[in-house]
Amino acid sequence: MQDAMANRPHGLMFHHFHGTGFAPSQGSIDADTFERILAHYAQSHRVLDADEYLQRALSGDLGPRDVCITFDDSLLCQYDVALPVLERHGLHAFWFIYSGVIAGRIEPLEVYRRYRSEYFDDIDGFYAEFFKALARSPHADTAATALCDFVPRHYLAEFPFYTENDRRFRYLRDIVLSSSGYDDVMTLMMDASGTSAAELAEGLWIGAEQLRMLHQAGHVIGLHSHTHPTMLAALPADLQLREYTDNQQILANILGATPNTMSHPCNSYDDVTLDGLRSLGIELGFRSNMSPAPPSALEHPREDHANIVKRLGLCPTSPAVTSARVLPGSTERRLGSIC
Repeated sequence: MQDAMANRPHGLMFHHFHGTGFAPSQGSIDADTFERILAHYAQSHRVLDADEYLQRALSGDLGPRDVCITFDDSLLCQYDVALPVLERHGLHAFWFIYSGVIAGRIEPLEVYRRYRSEYFDDIDGFYAEFFKALARSPHADTAATALCDFVPRHYLAEFPFYTENDRRFRYLRDIVLSSSGYDDVMTLMMDASGTSAAELAEGLWIGAEQLRMLHQAGHVIGLHSHTHPTMLAALPADLQLREYTDNQQILANILGATPNTMSHPCNSYDDVTLDGLRSLGIELGFRSNMSPAPPSALEHPREDHANIVKRLGLCPTSPAVTSARVLPGSTERRLGSIC
């Protein structure tokens, strides 16, 4: 089934990288692993520049083994770690940017991820503390009731690399707790660790000048919403459109050109989303998985790099890792590979 799904044009989706200045995190890869993935696909597929993929998509001229490179979430680690690899291979990628951070907002999604990575020995250590903190919070009863009938394997089943704890955490974060409830629990945990969102946000995201450099070098900059809501499709139509209107305007002001491509944050979209994107002149969009989708120019499939790493038997994190910071009173351990 995997081979059959891969035998159609699609994007290769990348998020987090580690290397000089960027600590390993859940599922992150280094420059060598990225290069090995590119080499593997060069043997079995035609790896296209983003602009060529876009033009072929618009003209209906993509072949079944055509792929492109895509990056989500405006991350500086992509620019510092992955871009030099692309330059060595003469490749240009899609960079899907959520613009709140470009405009100076501190968006919690990546801040919380950094906190998980740098203050806990592994992701399950974070989950254990999160569930304990939640049980002590005003949201404890709501969470406990919601989990009574929760079956982890049924939630986010299209993402096979998620563990049961991953699914339970995401269910609580995205479905059960409001954004304010989730923020309550995370703020309590960060306060106990002696850190803050402002401290953790330093050096996380690409800036306007780097976006201009990417654009001028021939990469394609696209939309990824303004604030990166994890459940964008649950928003009313006007707020969905506002997410992408603001996103497009900010990027257009930076680039001097209006983006016409996008990717769906957390794969959350519906027909209302698609209609809004078309009204903004968006011509090419990407899903976040390889599941079959309606034949739409705004729903091109993508293969998550986590699936590629597993399939190729690659280790996503370096075995040589510095110690993680830990919560007061906990036992310090080494942050090891998640392979």
